[in-house]
Amino acid sequence: MKLCDAHCHLANLEQLMPLRPLLKEAASCGITHYLSAALSKADLAEYPRIASIEGIKLLFSAGIHPFFDACDLELDDIRKLCEDGAIWAIGEIGLDKGNPDKRQMRQTFESQLELAAEYRLPVVLLIVGHQQEAYEMLCQYPLRYLLHGYAGSVEAFTNLCKTDCCYTISERILRQDKRELLDAMLAGGRYLFETDITRYYVREGERNPLLRLINVIRHCAELSGIDLRELIRVQAFNYKLLTGCGL
Repeated sequence: MKLCDAHCHLANLEQLMPLRPLLKEAASCGITHYLSAALSKADLAEYPRIASIEGIKLLFSAGIHPFFDACDLELDDIRKLCEDGAIWAIGEIGLDKGNPDKRQMRQTFESQLELAAEYRLPVVLLIVGHQQEAYEMLCQYPLRYLLHGYAGSVEAFTNLCKTDCCYTISERILRQDKRELLDAMLAGGRYLFETDITRYYVREGERNPLLRLINVIRHCAELSGIDLRELIRVQAFNYKLLTGCGL
């Protein structure tokens, strides 16, 4: 059994906890692959080293977050990473209703979509509100998308999935009030699983937050009645579809 955390922030997590022992324990439990996103210039400096840690396969992305003050990445940083072939995708990028400067946010999102199209890279999306506007923008760029952490309406989700889109299942949609959305994601069949772990999300006394991934998958199996092995099989299929690499 090999599992992938399809959205996390390992360089950010390492600011709080030493990664090597966490990754080693997670690998012993089957978590060997990571799609990790850079949130800052400091993160970028760490990913080549993290990716070289024995026993894991890490692909990292980078992008200008739509609403995260600590994100100091600039478009020139993303372009250089594209030129160097350093990133598997651009992201996480998108639209967030919490950002009051919608015009600038939209412009930044569009500039990064253009970069992804130029370099033929997938895009990791964060869409919080503005779903119809985001969908209309995505339709102009026929790219591969990974919709991360979506917890909005089922109707908007169905619309977004008209693009070439995989998506993540996270703790936030394993609640009773999100059951209809979970069912729609499982029925769509293009899901992966994520922790979205950062140093900000580590719980008091939590020894290894990377192991949350196993709980997410098990809880999903319990709620849905889908066999755990089937969930893992579909995840592996979608990982290859998205990245071109096998688990």
